[in-house]
Amino acid sequence: MKIVFYINSMAPAGGIERVISQHMHFLSGKNELILITDDSEVSFYELPINVKHIHLNIDTQLLLKESRFKRALKIGYTFFKNVNLLRRKIKEINPDCIYTAHPLNLLKVVFSIRNYKKILVTEHASITGYNSIYKKIAFVFYKKIKLLAVPTTLDSEIYNQYGIKNEYLPNPLPFYPKETTSYKNKLALNIGRFTNDKQHLLLLDLWVRSNAVKEGWTLKIIGKGENHDKIRFKIKELGIENSVIIIPPTKDIIEEYLNASLFLFTSRAEGFGLVLAEAMACALPCVSFNCPSGPRDIITNGDDGYLVEVGDECGFIDKINLLTANIDMCRMLGANARLNIAKFSSEKISEKLNYLVDSNF
Repeated sequence: MKIVFYINSMAPAGGIERVISQHMHFLSGKNELILITDDSEVSFYELPINVKHIHLNIDTQLLLKESRFKRALKIGYTFFKNVNLLRRKIKEINPDCIYTAHPLNLLKVVFSIRNYKKILVTEHASITGYNSIYKKIAFVFYKKIKLLAVPTTLDSEIYNQYGIKNEYLPNPLPFYPKETTSYKNKLALNIGRFTNDKQHLLLLDLWVRSNAVKEGWTLKIIGKGENHDKIRFKIKELGIENSVIIIPPTKDIIEEYLNASLFLFTSRAEGFGLVLAEAMACALPCVSFNCPSGPRDIITNGDDGYLVEVGDECGFIDKINLLTANIDMCRMLGANARLNIAKFSSEKISEKLNYLVDSNF
C-alpha cells in the first residue's frame, strides 16, 4: 500500500511529531511511505529509512508588522499555493491512503483531492481545545473521511455524540527503559512547549507557594516556545533563579526522566499528554490537572499519581508538598505507574494501527 503523510513540519520536538514518527515506523514494514511537509526542515525524530521526504517549500511566516489586511492576504495566498502544490504531488504519487493530523491540514487535503475515502486523520489534540473555526472544520469534514482515530476516550465520546464515527487509538509509548529513576535527586520535572495552554507561569506560582523550595528541591522545565521570555522574567520576579532550571528540548530525554523524582503537569487543555506516559514509564509519579482530555486516561488518581481538578491551586500545592516530603510515597506511586502504563506499549498500538489501515484502505 502507498501511504502519503502530509504534515506542516516534522522539525519541532513535540509530542505530536514524536507520535507521527512512530506511526511511520509502525506502517513502514509492508507499505511504501511518502512524507510531504510544507517546509524543508529535517525531522527532529528519526524516521524510517525507506520514507521518501518531499518538501513543498512553503513560506508560512506571517508579516507580523504588517496590517491585518496584508496578513490575511498572505494567509489566503499561502493556503491556495499550498493546495496547488499538494494537489500536484498527490496526483503524481496516486496514494492509496493520505494520513494527516490537523483540521487545517485536512482542509488542504480535501481541496487537493476531493476524495474522502482515501483520507485518514489521526487526532493529537482535544476537540475541547480547538477554536471555533477548527471545530467547524472537524465537525463538517470528519463525518466524510474514511477513518478518524482519536487518542482519548473523552474525545471519542464527544465525536460519537455528534454522529462522527471514530476509533480510539491512544498514543504509543516511545520507550519503556529497563532502568528506572532512583529517586535520589530532589528534582521535579516538567516538559512541554512554552505556550499559554501549558500554564508554565502558573506552575512557577504553585512551585514558589509550595514547600518544595525550602525543602531543597529544584524544578527543571524542558521546552521552548513563544512564552520563553515571559517564563524567564517570572522566575526572576519570584526570586527563584536558584531553584528553577530551563533547558531546550533534548534527544537524551530518557536521562532527564531518570534523573528526576517527580513530574508536574499544569496544562489547562491537552490531547493525550504523552510526556505523562513517558514519565510513568520511567517510574515517575505525576501530579496533573484533570484537564480535558488525556490525563484521566493515563493517571489513576491515588494509585499511580494524582489528578487535581482544574483551578484547584491549593490541591495541586498539597500534592507537591506530599510527594516532596515523602520519597517512599514517590516510590510506591512510581512503581504502580510503570506497571499501569504498559497498556500503551508500542507493540499494542502498532498492531491496532496496522489493523485499522489494512481494513479501511
